[in-house]
Order: sequence, then C-alpha cells, then structure tokens
Amino acid sequence: MKFNFWKTSSLFRNSFFVFCTLMIANSCNLGHKGKSDQLENDVDSFAQKYYNWQFEDALPYCTSDSKKWLQYAASNVHKADINLLRNKNQGASYEINDINYNNGDTTAIINIKVYNFLQMDTIGNSGRIIPSAVFLLKAVFHHEWKIKMEGLPRSEKQNHD
Repeated sequence: MKFNFWKTSSLFRNSFFVFCTLMIANSCNLGHKGKSDQLENDVDSFAQKYYNWQFEDALPYCTSDSKKWLQYAASNVHKADINLLRNKNQGASYEINDINYNNGDTTAIINIKVYNFLQMDTIGNSGRIIPSAVFLLKAVFHHEWKIKMEGLPRSEKQNHD
C-alpha cells in the first residue's frame, strides 16, 4: 500500500507544514548562533581590555585598521591617568545590552553599558572616573567577528524624558 500525502487528513497536513516551517526557521537560527557566541566573547574581551586601559591587549579583538585608534589612545595616557587607575578599588565593568545585526549578518552594532571607568579627557588633561555610560561599538565579520574602531568609542547621550 502506497502512502499518499495529499489524501491524509488536513489536520495532519497542516501539522506537518507547521513542523517543517519551524524546523527550517530553527535551523537558520542555529547557523547564526555560533557567530553570535564568538561575537559576544570578542565584545566581552575587548570591553574588559579597552575600558581598563589595556589597549595593546585589546588589539586581537579589533580589525587591523583599528590599531591606529588604540595606539592613539595609548599615546595620550598621562602619569595622572596611571595614578587614577592604580588608586581605583576595582576595574571597569560592563554589560552587553543589545546586539543588532545588519547587512546580511556581516556587521553588527553592540550596545554596552560600562561602569566605573576612567574616561580619557582632552590632550594635556588627566581623565576622570565616570560612574556609567552607554557606548555603541561596531563589529564586522570576515571569517570571525572583530570590533571596528572608526575613532575612540564615545558615550551615547541618554534620553531622560
């Protein structure tokens, strides 16, 4: 006896189509998950290094053209900044608020909130401790996720309405 899909009950056919649709949707998410985990790990490592002023250690998590911005930040560290960092009871901490993927999942904007960090001031002035601020980081995917710096990260203005 042959099985004829079209002669089965409509409930069975509808259930089968719903099942197939869910499986396809789920398989698409699985392919993205590995990239997401790697991105979150790199954002985590970058933020830990960058916001605690370990600029050279942040370099592996950035694109090669971001190196100039890390070098620029490192070249503007003053003795007063080093003293402020040494006198802090704890390092900067952060949390990833959101990740938005763009352009077929090859770029992403990461919204992070950073706490208790030393913010670099203008050239010639020492930095100051900031209780918290929100930053948007850009990441690009070329075989792996990397932070793409197009300048030093700047905190976002928060709407207090």
